[in-house]
Amino acid sequence: MTYKWTGKLVGITIVILVYEDSAVHSMSDSQKRETKETVEEMFNHAYGSYMKYAFPADELMPLSCKGRYRGTEPSRGDVDDTLGNFTLTLIDTLDTLAVLGQVEKFETAVQLVIDYARFDSDIIVSVFETNIRVLGGLLGGHVMAAYFKRKRRAMEWYNGELLVMAKEVGYRLLPALNTTTGIPYPRINLKYGMEKDKLAQRHKDTCTACAGTMILEFAALSRLTGDPVFEEKAHKVMDYLWQQRHSSSDLLGTVINVHSGDWIRREAGVGAGTDSYYEYVLKAYVLLGDEKYLYRFDRHYNSIMKYMSKGPMLVDVHMHKPTSSARHFMDALLAFWPGLQVLKGDISPAIKTHEMLYQVIQRHNFLPEAFTTDFKVHWGQHPLRPEFVESTYFLYKATHDPHYLQVGRLIVENLNKHARVPCGFAAIKDVVTGKHEDQLDSFVLAETFKYLYLLFSEERDLVVPVNEYIFTTEAHLLPLTLSLVNSSTIETKVKTSLYDVNLDGPLLLDPEENSDQQTCPNPLHLNKGTTSYAFDIRTELKDYVNNVLSPGDSCIRPSPRLHAADFVISNREHQELINRMGIKISTMSDGRLQLLHSAGSAASKQDAEEGLEFMKEMIELSQNAQHDHQQEPMTVQFVSNPFHGSVSLKAGPAQFGYNLKVNPPIFGQVAIVTPYDACHTIQNPRDLEGKIGVLERGSCMFMDKARRLQAAGAIGGIVIDNNKESTAESSLLFAMSGDGQSDVVIPLVFLFFKEGQRLLDAAYEYPDLELLLTYTPKSDVVFNTANSEKAEPLNPGDSEKKEVPTEIHTKVQVEAPPSTESTQVESSSNDKSAELNTQATKHVQSVEALESLGKTTDTYSCSTQYGPAFLSVFATTLPGENSFTIIRNKDNTVDLRFHLFQVTENRKPEINTLYVQIVEILRQRTNFLLLEKQEEYLIALARMLEAAIFQVDISHDTGQNILKLTGLLQVEEDPIIISGPKDMVDGASHLYTSQSKDKNQSFSCKRTNPLLKFSERHCPLQKNRKVTKVDSIPQKQASDGV
Repeated sequence: MTYKWTGKLVGITIVILVYEDSAVHSMSDSQKRETKETVEEMFNHAYGSYMKYAFPADELMPLSCKGRYRGTEPSRGDVDDTLGNFTLTLIDTLDTLAVLGQVEKFETAVQLVIDYARFDSDIIVSVFETNIRVLGGLLGGHVMAAYFKRKRRAMEWYNGELLVMAKEVGYRLLPALNTTTGIPYPRINLKYGMEKDKLAQRHKDTCTACAGTMILEFAALSRLTGDPVFEEKAHKVMDYLWQQRHSSSDLLGTVINVHSGDWIRREAGVGAGTDSYYEYVLKAYVLLGDEKYLYRFDRHYNSIMKYMSKGPMLVDVHMHKPTSSARHFMDALLAFWPGLQVLKGDISPAIKTHEMLYQVIQRHNFLPEAFTTDFKVHWGQHPLRPEFVESTYFLYKATHDPHYLQVGRLIVENLNKHARVPCGFAAIKDVVTGKHEDQLDSFVLAETFKYLYLLFSEERDLVVPVNEYIFTTEAHLLPLTLSLVNSSTIETKVKTSLYDVNLDGPLLLDPEENSDQQTCPNPLHLNKGTTSYAFDIRTELKDYVNNVLSPGDSCIRPSPRLHAADFVISNREHQELINRMGIKISTMSDGRLQLLHSAGSAASKQDAEEGLEFMKEMIELSQNAQHDHQQEPMTVQFVSNPFHGSVSLKAGPAQFGYNLKVNPPIFGQVAIVTPYDACHTIQNPRDLEGKIGVLERGSCMFMDKARRLQAAGAIGGIVIDNNKESTAESSLLFAMSGDGQSDVVIPLVFLFFKEGQRLLDAAYEYPDLELLLTYTPKSDVVFNTANSEKAEPLNPGDSEKKEVPTEIHTKVQVEAPPSTESTQVESSSNDKSAELNTQATKHVQSVEALESLGKTTDTYSCSTQYGPAFLSVFATTLPGENSFTIIRNKDNTVDLRFHLFQVTENRKPEINTLYVQIVEILRQRTNFLLLEKQEEYLIALARMLEAAIFQVDISHDTGQNILKLTGLLQVEEDPIIISGPKDMVDGASHLYTSQSKDKNQSFSCKRTNPLLKFSERHCPLQKNRKVTKVDSIPQKQASDGV
């Protein structure tokens, strides 16, 4: 092993970097090897499922067995800002493949990333997540690719492509750092930076960890590329955050304003909001050799251990009043802290905190997202986070105690038993019930499985010498040799004289500094030949969680006081707690809630004091709420007679459910919900089925209202404010918040009272009122024309005057062999239709489709045109198999025709129903999954479908994407979900067709798994295949011209 890279760390990393594993007594070598192989099989199951069902999507949806693309699934709120439609999971997994020794898969994955990953989509993403997952993943992949090439193990063709891509991502993130303080904005548009959608005005606050977790990736990018701008920007962020620490406590809050530097939230902790900032302060010293970061970390660490450490627990405090606890629960992200303490060299408290967390896991199988200081579940979710596994790995490396192998094996068993599903591993929605979430975050593959594999691996068996690298917060590997590279204008402070390592004791970096907290002795030297050191510490905490702490243990456990930031008005337990504090809730005349505190009404003096603290916190939160930005409005549009789209009301959006901004609008009749607040079981579900429910704000959470509406069969909901003075003219719109779940799939919008009354008045006067829930209002001319034509249907005479063909019958042969220059088309029609040119005929067909709206209960059709591209959709309640036809005409026009069967009866199909089925057909029966920029095509399809139904204009960008799509789409006769390398997309060579004697038939070769080597040989003609001909569509569909 090489020792020189650890000497500059002044003994900090000596405990994990220098010593070989000793013999493990409680787990045999064969058991350890078997567990490692089990972990590798689990990784292969998750990774293989992603590649089979999801790639090139950002994430795998393991319950649905499909990929999650941004904008095509119900919104999950801020969580979706992780997604950028840039093959996130594959990028995040690159160096895991390398660490696991799967070199061939790694090489294939690198090629796929180069071919598929694009970073220019018009999408708003999280700066923090994009940095640690995408930029970090590309850097880790590049470092591994360069290593394998240097060792001649693989990647001989590699020429730094991933580093070029990393630099592009870095440049796309740089505009976020153009603030007066240097602290980055939390969100950025990949394509337009901060210019579009007024991002700079809407996002002014960011979390400490979001801002302070860039120095490793940005410095590495500068030193690998020679461009100093990234490292300079990142150092400026770290310097400013250090400047803004509280002068007496040396602690930082959790949320800061990027312009003023004011603290928006002053809670200080080591969990969510601040965790990786502290991690990067220490690791910046380790990677870069700059002593100022070690000094800063020591100051922070002293304060954390002084104010937050309560026995094995770590509780949040107020940065300006650190002796006062800020909340009564701990979150799962603090589980990284013992691992960081190992890196620091402070082993004893690391063992204690890890043991406490392990006991919580033994209770619930997994670590809940949050649990109270008396160890009750606060938030029950568990997305298979890696932090506890990370600390387990580092504690094992530091102590060689076989206990940590047993801990790791329990985690492996729980993952296989409780999280494994046929298509991967699913997040746990509730650790109490064990219910699954349709979610597999990329960090499970990037971190969780990587640390588990390393825990059970012998160093001699690893193909990558991980001791020569440092792990980023996303477990990506950066070489320690970067400390010697000075591509930045900021000089490093590495002292080569420090490379001589004294294995039996720490070497002080600066003897003049107070070094009491710089390092701790290595327990492997204090306790040579035994693992009793860690055992003795754990024994002190035996059954710590199970034994309910007595009230006298105040020095260990703070009182679980309710804090304003955690208060939920609909929570009965919270209502009882504030009542004990002497706080009463009353409703003001304008519908707002008022909190009144009376110390004399409190249950005790301590409760009264806590009530006063609660009120102070609530006032601070109320003041901070003034920083909230104006939300982008949605629209409620009246489209039925006599309005015809002339009335549009500005509505507030929801952070959950169906996303009206990127998906087609929702169209339906209005129905009033009973009870009006929808806070109890809905009594009129028959009235709501297939309609848009109208309900009142108040008495329960928005999500609860939405769930009851959805269960009653409503297709959407409009919440009307209960404050009689509110109006959109004088009030700021806000987004209705969710609860972190994604089970609501219908849209919900919010109207202020004045606008809501206008809607109610119209609904009472016109019982059949039809509305459109949409992002932007549609042209009223369209609705006027559609309704007038529907009121006076055409008779046969009218049809003759317009020279509309009574029948157009087309036989199409789709997709000739590659050598064929054009698609053969045979068409026959009556004499009148023959006289019409193709463009005019299609226009008349579009009009006819619009006229047919609502005429029958079992058929529906619509169509639209952009340039030479036509989209036609025909839906019926009749039984049959959905089909898709591409008709390439001699005049260079192209028809995309969808025939949908068994659509919901007794009402016109919802736009979303049509959209979902169209997307499913494209994914299963065409080469769509092979195409690049799928997300742009999906959004364009949604917009074109919207244009077809409501006859609105198609934007230039949408139209251009549709034209590109029509040129790339090819029908597969065998419906297979396909994904694979880019070279399978270019040209028509990926699809081979063989003509039989019957000219009306064409056959396609069946493709195997996309990740297997693609055979370029023509496969033999498959006989006896069932072929669906275009003319097999039932005659009743003649209104579509087929």
